[in-house]
Amino acid sequence: MKGLSRISVFGLALLVSTLAVAENIEPSAKAADEGSRGFFSRLFGSDDGDKPAERASTSRLAPVESKAPAASQATSQPPAASAPVRTEPEAKAVPQVAKASVPTPIASSGEDPYQILKRADESRGNLQGIAWNVAIESNEKGRTDSMLYDIKARGFNISGLNIAPPKSKGQKLLMLDNNMWFHKPGLSKPIPISLRQKLMGQASYGDVASTNYAEDYEATRLPDETVNGADCYVFDLKARNSRTTYDRIIYWVDKNRLVGVKADYYTLSGKRFKSANMEYGSTVMIDGKERPFISEIAIYEELMSGDVTTLSMTKPKLAPLPDFIFNINLFMQ
Repeated sequence: MKGLSRISVFGLALLVSTLAVAENIEPSAKAADEGSRGFFSRLFGSDDGDKPAERASTSRLAPVESKAPAASQATSQPPAASAPVRTEPEAKAVPQVAKASVPTPIASSGEDPYQILKRADESRGNLQGIAWNVAIESNEKGRTDSMLYDIKARGFNISGLNIAPPKSKGQKLLMLDNNMWFHKPGLSKPIPISLRQKLMGQASYGDVASTNYAEDYEATRLPDETVNGADCYVFDLKARNSRTTYDRIIYWVDKNRLVGVKADYYTLSGKRFKSANMEYGSTVMIDGKERPFISEIAIYEELMSGDVTTLSMTKPKLAPLPDFIFNINLFMQ
């Protein structure tokens, strides 16, 4: 039995020596390693002894690669740490900067002064064929006078026939391209007159005619204002020539209805000498749509309180008008 034990021990030693040679490991290093791992680990173990180290290495890297710790870290940060990356304040500031950097236009594409004035002119007779009656009543210094005209207008040309009172019945007015003539029974030829010449009270001859402010005046946009609760465009109109009724007009146009509702009239030297308010109680059909039409103009003298001349427009009717109505050669017939 002792012989067999010695043989077994010799065989185990030979086996260990053979393994050391096969692995090309220095005996001292192998011995140090074996001392740390134990006998049976050296005899029967494989690479499994290295796996705990690998798992430990993996577990040490996990906190870096894992997203959970990063989220936890972000959550634990104070509010100030996340403020630099917030975009909400910038998003709110963008429209404010844009609004401040864009100046208020004098007239945008939808607010062209020419188009606004042209539309307002149409509601004061500047159409391709319209007739209406104009009753003029003047109250000055306690005296009242009246006159009635039948007006026909085509564009900015007008033909007017006086039908009352009897003393002025039959008198005629004709305006072509801002040139006006007057005729009454007994005259051999028409008399040229100015649109600025007084007709009655504060009303000039040009006041009974259709307006053509879009063509006759150079318009400058002024700050918007409110007149009788209506938001209005305000224009400073300066005459392009001396054949207009007024040298300069400050004109208020209702933004919603696009009709002139108020006017201040100035001399060439800049003195305001009268003003007017307009009303639009009538309607006409234009291109299949109902449009407001001038029904009254109240003209006030600037220096004489209480004096007013009223032009009442009634019975507006759209209709084609023949050329002979506006023929100067047929004017006296």
